[in-house]
Parts: sequence; C-alpha cells; structure tokens
Amino acid sequence: MEPEIEEHITRFLGMLDTAFRRRGEAEGLPERFREAVRGTPRHRFVHRFRADRDGPVGDFDAEPQRHLAAVYSDRVQIHVGADDAALESTNSQPSYVLWLLHRLGLEAGHRVIEIGSGSGWLAAVMGRLVGDGSVVGVEILGDLARRSQADLAALGIANVAIVEGDGAVGNDAGAPYDRAVIMAAVWDLPTALFDQVAEGGRLLLPIALAGGGGRDCHVAVLRREDGRFRALEAVPGAVVRFVGPGQERGAERRRLGELPFWPGIGATPALYRTLSLGARDPARFGAAAYAFRLFLGQTEPGFAVFDDGEGEELSASPFGLVDTAARSVAICRPGMLLGYGSPEAPRRLDAAYRRWTALGMPGPAAFELEVVRTEQAPRPGPGLWVEKRGVSALVWRLAGAAPPPRVGRQKAVRDRPRPAGPETGIRPPGP
Repeated sequence: MEPEIEEHITRFLGMLDTAFRRRGEAEGLPERFREAVRGTPRHRFVHRFRADRDGPVGDFDAEPQRHLAAVYSDRVQIHVGADDAALESTNSQPSYVLWLLHRLGLEAGHRVIEIGSGSGWLAAVMGRLVGDGSVVGVEILGDLARRSQADLAALGIANVAIVEGDGAVGNDAGAPYDRAVIMAAVWDLPTALFDQVAEGGRLLLPIALAGGGGRDCHVAVLRREDGRFRALEAVPGAVVRFVGPGQERGAERRRLGELPFWPGIGATPALYRTLSLGARDPARFGAAAYAFRLFLGQTEPGFAVFDDGEGEELSASPFGLVDTAARSVAICRPGMLLGYGSPEAPRRLDAAYRRWTALGMPGPAAFELEVVRTEQAPRPGPGLWVEKRGVSALVWRLAGAAPPPRVGRQKAVRDRPRPAGPETGIRPPGP
C-alpha cells in the first residue's frame, strides 16, 4: 500500500496548502508544517470513525484501502466506540486546526499541553513542530487515551505523551507550559490553566457563545500577562463542547413552549414592529445579528437564543431577552422585533439596540477581550462589559471607546463573521 498512501498524503498536503491560501496565507502551508504532517501519517491514528455524524461507521483497520480517501480528506472524523456510538471526541478539520496552530506560534523547545487530545494526531504533529520540546495530551476517555499512546509509540514519537485524566485539572507535572491548546468550546475556563500556562505563554481557546448550543464560539489566541489572558486575535468557529462541572451553563438554546408563563402570553404578540437589523433579508440578518447577539450576550443577563425545533445554525436562530419576573419575552427575527407579555423585555432590548447602534454597531473584532479570574474582574464602565461565568470572567473592552464614540445609528457593522466553512468539525460558522 505504500505508493497508494504516498499518493493520498501528497493530495492531502495540496488540500491543506489551498486552504491556507484561502485563509489569507500567501505562502500557503508553511514548509515546517508540511514536513510535520508528512512525518505524522494521519491513517496511523484513525481506527473506527464516521465521516458524517449520521453516516456509516468506517473501520480503517479492517478495510484500509477503502477508507484512505476519507482519512486523507480535509474533513472532521468522529471517533466511534466498539458499540458504534459516537464518542465525545473528533479529529477536527485538519486545515483549520493547523491554521490555528500556525497562529499560536509553536517553536522548537516549547513545552505544550493539549486538553482533549483525542486520537493523538494533532499532538503528534505538534511534537514534530516543537522538536526538542515536549507535548503532553490530556484525554478523559480512557480507551482513546490508551490507543493514541500506543499509536504514538508505534511511530517512535518519544516527545509526546498522552495522560488519561480530566482536562479541567490540566497536568501539573509538566507545568509551566509555553503553549496550551483546547479544541473544545469552553464556557468557564478551568482554573488550572491560569496556573499552568507560563507568563508570556499562549493559549488557543474556543470560547463558547451564550446560547450557542455549546458548539458556536470565538476561537481565540490569548497571551498570559500578569496572571490573566489577553486575546491577540479571535475568529468565529464551531467545535465540540467541553464537558465538565460548570461547562453546561449558558450553552443551551431555550424553547419558548418550555417557559412556565408562555401559555399565558404566547398566543399573540403584544408588540410587533420592524427592526432595521437585516431588513427582512436572512443573509444580511446573519451578519448583523451575529454582532448584535454578541453585544446582548455581553450586556444583558436575560439574553437567550431560541430553538424553534428546526435545527437552525446559530446565525439564523431567533434571539432576544427573557424576563421571567415580568413575564415578558422579546424576540429578534429578520426585519422584526416581537414582544410577548409585559413590555419590560422589549423595552430593554430596544434600549440595548440603541446603545449598540450609538457605539457604531460594533462586531466582535471591535472589542478587546481578556479572560480573568472572576475575583480579578474590573467593575463595568463606559465601553467596558464584564461577563462572569464561574471561576473565570470575560472582560470586553470596546477598542478606543473611552468615552464611547457618538456615532450615527445607520453606520455599517464594523466587522462581519467570516464566510461559512465546511459543515464539519471546528470551522467558521455560517454567515
């Protein structure tokens, strides 16, 4: 099979090169990444998997030739157990995770920790990139951890180790780390990461969005400075959910029919008016709503994304505010604002919309983000919002907004989410 494998690897590297160029890397896939990927054959880390969440189970060990094309594709692979049930782990979209690693700035000699190492393939690639450095992966699924360690040993990769354990506690034995990687959407940053990442070190962190179902997130590269993390850059993405105590908060979308007071107020809207956000155009609604939804999530404790039961992407889902005490709901849909029950929630949403437009309708790139311990969070102020999530808090600071600028309501959105990527794995969300 060696000539056939070489053919697939060459094709795979071409896919990665094209994807890097599409993401703005003029030189394509860096040569050191090309060498690391070539030296870490992906098929050596793939066993039982699905190429699609509802697709058939593939068994590479039983039929390697049949599955080579799927293994060497730029698509996610979902790990499957012996009972054919999907595991809470994936091989993420290769071009995207490698592009993120490129942003992370891995260098020879770095000590790296990966939380949720899955198959071990990405840890192995990082092992090649850091040379005489070291990589430790922490994987909570015991069978997966043992299998990936065996795959690494079979390839003779000695500077990578997989530890079976809860990623929320990290791995004290190898700390402090120059780089840390989490490839799952985190709601509340585990406190161990504040202690185990070296000063000046970087953390690749998908930050779960409120109401995003646990998957939709900002994927941020953060630098540890004075015991806190400051975002150097962030892009929208979608990844599997990080599991553990406190991680479920804020993740789920709300069903209107499950609100205890909905039967008494949901028959007819008490308020209906047009809303310029999206102007009834679902495509435009996705771009502008992403920015406004982020602002509501930062500033309004009653924020919610609603589930109509139709499986919409986050970018197309209705969202708004719920005020249980006032028995009031406000819902944003393309081109309209709907209010149910008392006027309290629509009033608050309208006020938030006016604040947002007065600030110039800022999108995510207009904010400077810090992740801090909750007890270190500053007091909110003009142009500064604090989102307390548990042991950690997100501090959103509007760039250059002290005091906030006075901008007309019709100013265009400052930045828009990136266009949609493949419908697999860790990826940019829909427009």
